[in-house]
Amino acid sequence: MFIGRPPDALVTAPMMSSNLLAQHPLGGRLAGGQRGFTLVELLAVMAIIGTLIGMLLPAVQRTREVSRTTQCANSIRQSALGVCGYESARRRFPAGCDLQPRGTSLPNGTEHAWSSFILPYIEQAGISARIDYTKPWNAPGGNDLAGRQAVATYICPSGIVASVGKADYAGISGSWIVSAGVPFLGAAGLHNGMLFGDDGEHRPAAAADATDGLSRTLLMAEAVDRGSVAVPDNDPDATGRWARINCFAQGAAFVNALGSDISSHHMGGAQAACGDGRVTFLSDSMDPAVLSALCTRNGGEADVSPPDG
Repeated sequence: MFIGRPPDALVTAPMMSSNLLAQHPLGGRLAGGQRGFTLVELLAVMAIIGTLIGMLLPAVQRTREVSRTTQCANSIRQSALGVCGYESARRRFPAGCDLQPRGTSLPNGTEHAWSSFILPYIEQAGISARIDYTKPWNAPGGNDLAGRQAVATYICPSGIVASVGKADYAGISGSWIVSAGVPFLGAAGLHNGMLFGDDGEHRPAAAADATDGLSRTLLMAEAVDRGSVAVPDNDPDATGRWARINCFAQGAAFVNALGSDISSHHMGGAQAACGDGRVTFLSDSMDPAVLSALCTRNGGEADVSPPDG
């Protein structure tokens, strides 16, 4: 029952196709007077966005590289502290590698590297327990398998090449630099660093042997991407492994130069660590005489110090 005038009946609009289709903008304007974007305006916005992205990408890449460089410094510091822990326990630094001849069966020694000897001091005792140090580094049935294991501490995050048992940090045996103003040390330069080959004649160094000072003598430095996944364990060119040799006398006059053992993918230089465990960054424009002095433990260069890390 209605009081007053009854409501009008609802009238349903017919379902016409013209009611279902939205009107298209004409001349940059929508029906009702609202203005839309023109093609020129859309292209301009896209160009601005592209420019901003182009400006941001290098900044993002630099930020990522700074992060990788910091992570690399932490890894080489941990490696250096492992060497220092070995020295504290044994009163000598580890041999850069074992080259002591042992008859006709081992004319070149076992070739185990310092980076294998210090495994228990970098929380890798599990791998070390699987290695028989009286046998060659790649002896079948144990050493060969252990030597293929990846040890994260030895890998630089800026490295590119993937290889088994990779080591991006190598011990410094000495200086073999030939350059104007740098005294050439000859054969002595192969053993006057801190981590050199123990061939029976040149025994592992003690801290007291670093008469230049441990803080002024390099233990190790970056030497990235030396290995290849295609090289088998029994190949004499199986380099870049943490299990085998992994030390060198620096021969190039500049860091990151063509043929330089000390090399990295970091901008401007390479990471290194001193005998006291301190990490430093070696500029690729460093004076060759300074670089040679840092690679030797007893050159008498009292006024030479590595740059601050």
